[in-house]
Amino acid sequence: MMRAGSRSFAFLPKKIRCHMFILASFLCLASLATTGAAIAEASRPVDLKLVIALDVSTSMDLAERKLQRDGFATAFRQPDVLRAIQRGAHQRIAVAVMEWAGETRQNVILDWTELADAPGIAAFADRLQSRIPGRMALGTAVGAAMLRAAAMLRESPYGSDRLVINISGDGLSNRGPDPAAVRDLLVARGITINGLPIVYKDLLQGIAALGTADAPGPGALIRYFEESVIGGAGAFVEPVASIDQFDEAIRRKLIREIHGPLDVAGRGDVDRPEAQAAVAASIVPDADSAIRMAATTWPIAARSSADGPPR
Repeated sequence: MMRAGSRSFAFLPKKIRCHMFILASFLCLASLATTGAAIAEASRPVDLKLVIALDVSTSMDLAERKLQRDGFATAFRQPDVLRAIQRGAHQRIAVAVMEWAGETRQNVILDWTELADAPGIAAFADRLQSRIPGRMALGTAVGAAMLRAAAMLRESPYGSDRLVINISGDGLSNRGPDPAAVRDLLVARGITINGLPIVYKDLLQGIAALGTADAPGPGALIRYFEESVIGGAGAFVEPVASIDQFDEAIRRKLIREIHGPLDVAGRGDVDRPEAQAAVAASIVPDADSAIRMAATTWPIAARSSADGPPR
């Protein structure tokens, strides 16, 4: 039944699918507003709740998906990451990892894990590196990935004032809700989105579809992340400019996210009239159970990491 329903959802007209995702975002943000404080009080406090969202769309080949996975595993093992964690008030953070691609393709590969000491961090890194990277189809839906990550933050058993999504990607969004609109909604609910654009390729997926005559340079994807993806207190972009920079770029990004905002980015300004109107429209009564269902029974069960051999 789920498989048949998933196929029918995937082939709905794009406009209808986008409206459904925007509705899901309204429900998500309403539940964050109405129940977030109570959940934070009842949860184990941490200095940071971080969702790492890995791009595993078809434009990422197996070698690149392994580099991405291994880059995060290697970064977590670095001593300065542990030192950054132990400088916090609670001396611990909570991290979850998801893979994403098309608008109905997200999969949580590592659930919420508390990181507070060297053995725990090493075990987390080992679990991540042991996963076979997934590969998912149906385009690149950045906005949908951000919504799924926001639902994960809302459902986390931990409590924190700092909510961060760390999203990687090698192309523009070509499916699902507009990332900039989703970004503004999430920022209005206290979530920071940081970007890890992968920009060393000769031709960046999605940008050519804009109809430009010349192949775009790396700066095009960096600007896209800056203007349409990142937002919130201290939001930033950390580009991966070459294959051998994966580990170092990810390490820098993690340390900066753990330390906290160094400055306030000018993205996703919640005082903008458009953002205020969107937030007002998102106040839906009794939304808590609805978004929980949307987050845990996503339209298509995505095949990923442990489901089979690498593709």
